[in-house]
Amino acid sequence: MINGLGFVRLKKGMSQSEKILSWHLLEDILGWVALLIGAIIINFWNEPVIDPIMTIGFTIFVLWGVLRNAKETFNLLLEGVPAYIDIDEVKNSIVSIEGVKRVHDVHIWSLEGETDFLTAHIVVENKYLQEPDTIKQSIKSKLKEFHIVHSTLELEGEGVCSETVCFLSR
Repeated sequence: MINGLGFVRLKKGMSQSEKILSWHLLEDILGWVALLIGAIIINFWNEPVIDPIMTIGFTIFVLWGVLRNAKETFNLLLEGVPAYIDIDEVKNSIVSIEGVKRVHDVHIWSLEGETDFLTAHIVVENKYLQEPDTIKQSIKSKLKEFHIVHSTLELEGEGVCSETVCFLSR
């Protein structure tokens, strides 16, 4: 009963931890239901074969849940770009801002599947280096469209990171 309440409370969670925990609680609930049904069948109809059949079925169900969540979990652990963010689209959005020439060394990741982070080197026209906060605010506003809430931006003047010196430029 407690697991049922926990499942109802967590089933709408957005973080990877909440998704996995709600799935685990659902497995517990369904495991108890399967156990009860199996016990009734074995008790009243004397069909012991139902036990290994239900065990195999439930094992497949649990493994399906593990595999379903494994890819996203590994991506989070390895701090990969979240699947719902197109890094090229983010870079193009930043370059579309007046004064921005290029973007390189871009890293986007999420710690729990909800809060996204970005670090990047931004090559800007030299005149924009006089007021770096203005262009940084413009970039951060664009990043909010992609639900990137925390960013660390390093502004570079033209010529500081040329294509021959900065192999990370794209």
